[in-house]
Amino acid sequence: MSKSRGTNAGPTHAPEHPKEMMTGRGKGNRNFPSHNCTVNHDVDLLKLLISADSIPHRIGRWWRRMCLIDHHSPVTRFVFRSDTAIKREMSRQLTYYPGTIHPLSYFRFVWECLMIVTFATAFLLIPYDVTFLFRIGDYYPFTVFHMVLLGTDFICLLDVVIAMYSGTYLRRTQQVDLDLRGVRKRYLRMWFWIDVISSAPDPLITRLVPPTTLDNSLFYCLHRMDYHPGCLWDLWSLLSVIKIFRFRTLLRYIRSLCERFGLRRNVIKFIAILSTVLTVFHWSTCLMFMVLRLSQGTDPALVDERSWSQKIPFWNQTSFVRYLECSYRTLYTVTHITHDFNESMTYDDMLMSLIYTISGYILKIYLLAELLIFIRILFSSTSKYHEYRHELSNYMRHEQLPAALQKQVLDFYDFRHPKIYSRWSLIRSVLGEQLFGELRMEILGPLIRGCPLLRATFTDQQLTALALGMDFQLYMKNDIIARWDGTPGASVERNWNMVFIVTGTVAIFTSGWKEVLHLENGEHFGEFQLLFDADTVKFPNLVAVENTELYTLSRDWLERFLQPYPTLRRNLIDLATEQLHEMERMQRGTALERLENVETVRMQRSRSRETEV
Repeated sequence: MSKSRGTNAGPTHAPEHPKEMMTGRGKGNRNFPSHNCTVNHDVDLLKLLISADSIPHRIGRWWRRMCLIDHHSPVTRFVFRSDTAIKREMSRQLTYYPGTIHPLSYFRFVWECLMIVTFATAFLLIPYDVTFLFRIGDYYPFTVFHMVLLGTDFICLLDVVIAMYSGTYLRRTQQVDLDLRGVRKRYLRMWFWIDVISSAPDPLITRLVPPTTLDNSLFYCLHRMDYHPGCLWDLWSLLSVIKIFRFRTLLRYIRSLCERFGLRRNVIKFIAILSTVLTVFHWSTCLMFMVLRLSQGTDPALVDERSWSQKIPFWNQTSFVRYLECSYRTLYTVTHITHDFNESMTYDDMLMSLIYTISGYILKIYLLAELLIFIRILFSSTSKYHEYRHELSNYMRHEQLPAALQKQVLDFYDFRHPKIYSRWSLIRSVLGEQLFGELRMEILGPLIRGCPLLRATFTDQQLTALALGMDFQLYMKNDIIARWDGTPGASVERNWNMVFIVTGTVAIFTSGWKEVLHLENGEHFGEFQLLFDADTVKFPNLVAVENTELYTLSRDWLERFLQPYPTLRRNLIDLATEQLHEMERMQRGTALERLENVETVRMQRSRSRETEV
């Protein structure tokens, strides 16, 4: 939400060649030089923190790089929003969680792609294996089908191990949890047992069972109501169907893959719906034959003559042909395709047809609703975003603006309007001042209360009014947020704005453009400049190191706000003066301590030299 919280964004981009600006040869403003950031955001933390003087160490460092957060992923940019936050997360993982696989790492992305293929294969093969493969010839010899199924089981078991050493990302709260103890504790409560039981290598278990025992399957025992230990040989095979509870995990992996490639939201929704419909149809087909086996058995001589399986050459066909027949019956039952339905049916067939017909009506209503939502999304803010961006690009080409300026304007537009549109003036008029103030405090409350000067002097109601008076600003890399040219006068002082950084990094420079400090997410600067003149405090230059979102509090607005409260203004200035004196004493004490240490070192050196002489 923070990227669309304001209407005013007035960055002034710094010139590119500071020497030309100082000598007057450039085309930009000559009153101040350009800012060239000295912070290298491309620094390799692995090479900086992990030494690799041998081949095994290099392999270990490569593995750590695979497990680190992937800064190229759009999902990573969505979660951490700035280069500084991404670097901090990398250093936190290297320092505190060295054995953890980050949920947004490159290895995690590759593994999720593999698990998408594995889950899709498992959801197709498991119900087919449980229901349609029940004869001895379906198990002997060991077919390619069972080899693929066995491979998916081993990959799923390996995923269980990786889940024990992987962090989690909570999309609802947008938080990354790398505490392995808590992750394992939550995983062991439920999903661990489902993953282990459903991933048991039942094709190997089948190979250990004598061929004569294969006739006594669990479905056979349920149909005959004759239970004995020989019927439990395919219990693990039947329990593997509980893997369907992990279908949400497959959809989450698909959504992450689509977001990484930057697909639009409606495309992601369409892929999720298509995957769900195909999976439900496949499992419904297998369920139809499973009900037939439980009610009629697999002996053609004992099947009821009214059953649909007796009207066609069904039992003497291969498993794939039987699957095609069941899929066709499922299709025309659910969708009501025109069909000659003069055949007699058993009560089980009637019940299945009734259930599938009702499910078909519900499915049609659901698909129709999703289709309407899909069409509405096509004409939503994303389409407007591309339309307005195209108009802006055509306008700049018509005016024959330089290519560099066109790219800069389009980059600013993409960052300022990330396919999200919100009219805060309309929202404010609808909600009212009180409710809109609560909304702004949820966004700006932590930033304002992070300033000790404001937290100690303002009440909660006054902080809310302060939040309503703040403006959202967006600055691109190397944009100048505030500058001080050193000329006497109050014009710059009255135009000074205190900044609260939401995302990004801001560099502070002196009047001679000497870098002093960097401010990052959640930090603030300029509260003393709001209250004092240039003779009391210095007015520095503020420059955006990267794309930065911040809120500003102007000096003129604060003076108008404090005008009805003279006591509050006096208390605010007194507290600010006291804090300034404390800062001066701390700086003076630090300087004297350094000088004292230097003199001590000099005296020790001089005495040692005298002793040597």
